[in-house]
Amino acid sequence: MDEGDEQTTCLFCTETSTSISVAIDHLDARHKVNLLELRRKFQMDQYSFIKLINYIRANKISAEQLLSAEQPFWQDEKYLQPGEYEPWLCYDYEDLKTDGASTQPSVLELQQRIAEQSQLLQQANEDMERMRNDYKALLQKVHADGEPKGSNQSVPRNIVCLDNEYFKSYSHFGIHHEMLSDKVRTSTYRSSLLQNEAVVRGKTVLDVGCGTGILSIFASKAGAARVVGIDNSDIVYTAMDIIRKNKVENVELIKGRLEDTDLPEPKYDIIISEWMGYFLLYESMLDSIIYARENHLKPNGIILPSRCTLSLLGYGDDTLYAEQVEFWSNVYEVDMSDLRKQSIEEPLMQVVDANFMLTEPEQIANFDIMTVDINYPNFTHQFSLKVTKPGRISAFVGYFDTLFELPSPVMFSTSPNATPTHWKQTVFFVDNPQVVKEGDVISGKITSRRHKEDVRGLSVDIEVFGKKRKYIVV
Repeated sequence: MDEGDEQTTCLFCTETSTSISVAIDHLDARHKVNLLELRRKFQMDQYSFIKLINYIRANKISAEQLLSAEQPFWQDEKYLQPGEYEPWLCYDYEDLKTDGASTQPSVLELQQRIAEQSQLLQQANEDMERMRNDYKALLQKVHADGEPKGSNQSVPRNIVCLDNEYFKSYSHFGIHHEMLSDKVRTSTYRSSLLQNEAVVRGKTVLDVGCGTGILSIFASKAGAARVVGIDNSDIVYTAMDIIRKNKVENVELIKGRLEDTDLPEPKYDIIISEWMGYFLLYESMLDSIIYARENHLKPNGIILPSRCTLSLLGYGDDTLYAEQVEFWSNVYEVDMSDLRKQSIEEPLMQVVDANFMLTEPEQIANFDIMTVDINYPNFTHQFSLKVTKPGRISAFVGYFDTLFELPSPVMFSTSPNATPTHWKQTVFFVDNPQVVKEGDVISGKITSRRHKEDVRGLSVDIEVFGKKRKYIVV
């Protein structure tokens, strides 16, 4: 049967229609409720209709009460919580029938819309000014001296006014397609749960940054008693539909920012999350995992993944260097060498050819997720990279390993020697490539810290070959 031909119960009486289209016509004819007019009156989108349906079911209001409403009193986010499935919740309200003249707004409606938009614009301007002031105050507070003061320094977690664009970026389909199609990433998470069912069975699981809900579904399949997923991106609404359509009854998804949301249960046996960013630490989502650990993990609970390490190696691909750095010396016979410095300062995210690895890798940071603190981006490591074959060092490459330390342990690596992932590798070019021979040791220092102007970004310094080079991972 087509999804549109499901039997549908009226929102205001016990009448059952053979399809939702017939039910919509019944609303108009019997109860004088025209959904298209409602959409225009309250400027409703798909999510507004879902809230409306859940509000009507929860409060059992009459058609007359709805028609007399002057404000959309169903706007509370709680009415987006998934409940019992019914066709009303899956109908695409953008497909509501329109017919020429009836779709034209009246002069009064247009005047009302202009007034509302003017008010919203004024409010937005005020919000932007407050956000700028908050941002300045935050940066002055966190980075007054520009340098980390030690592992106990207090660093504020990501705050709402700085996070909107970050969460919006995860509302788009493309980024989730990229992550889910990364077989290394997704299959390792699945294996960590399904190969350790004895650890998961009967436990409560919190999925932080649940996205499309795939990890929540894996946890359910591994025998979890209850799974709660939370995400502040709009993709979570699609994930709710995915959970319903796959009939995963013990998974509940919530739209919200973890730090500001009351969860169905205060504590959980297992916290799982795919929080890693480029160069492991970009995006600073580990902040939220630390918050979850401190506030929502039961005693003797576990976090997955349990450990991540960050490594560095010397690299020498002359072709890549020519394409990315020397390119600016002659662009269609135009000297653009002023951009050369910027091309070096912004690391390249790319899958590199392992054949051009010129040194052994060295671990520069090791993060135990059960003990790591909020100052994790701020570290310094003195490295000594042993050259394994002759060549010209034109870059240093960073990558990370992710470990699930369980009875049946699993892990994955983003090393150039491993199967490529969507994280690729991070390439830090140098401005003066150095010739090396086998057996040489390249000594230097790498320093990482939170970016002063973007709390989700990183400032990285690499001091080597007698010179300090500054990079920005944003």
